Amino acid sequence: MTPRSASITALLAAAALALAGCSASGESATPPSGDAAPSSAPATEPSSPASSGDEAGMALIGMVGTADDPDAYEIALTDADGQPVEMLAAGDYTLTFADRTAAHNFRLTGPGGVDVATDVAGTDETSVQVTLVAGTYTFVCDPHPATMVGEVEVTG
Repeated sequence: MTPRSASITALLAAAALALAGCSASGESATPPSGDAAPSSAPATEPSSPASSGDEAGMALIGMVGTADDPDAYEIALTDADGQPVEMLAAGDYTLTFADRTAAHNFRLTGPGGVDVATDVAGTDETSVQVTLVAGTYTFVCDPHPATMVGEVEVTG
């Protein structure tokens, strides 16, 4: 296993532990079973906003699925350590999409015309540069917007 794949595996495993599943019906992937309503992600402390200057280009991971189950109905925006991100400082970021399945995608939209996404029909690991200004950003799986959705608040 290369250092890069070990790092990616560790990030995905950490994110998988921090996430709760969500389900949808009528999809080719097998959603979680049971009659219980999908659980919500555990309450977490917001990530510390990045300070200006030295943090420009901070790494973010947009992830769908989990390391153990690429088709899992889970979506997250995490930092490089695999911790869920709920708050960020405005600035420049490198967003790496970790899309392991053709059943989901990851789309980030928000102020300043930000709209970046993976293709639903494919899988990839791609990085893009994105400038985030103050406001609320939404990350969502386009085929499952009711259950695979989250927000991150960007402060000025």
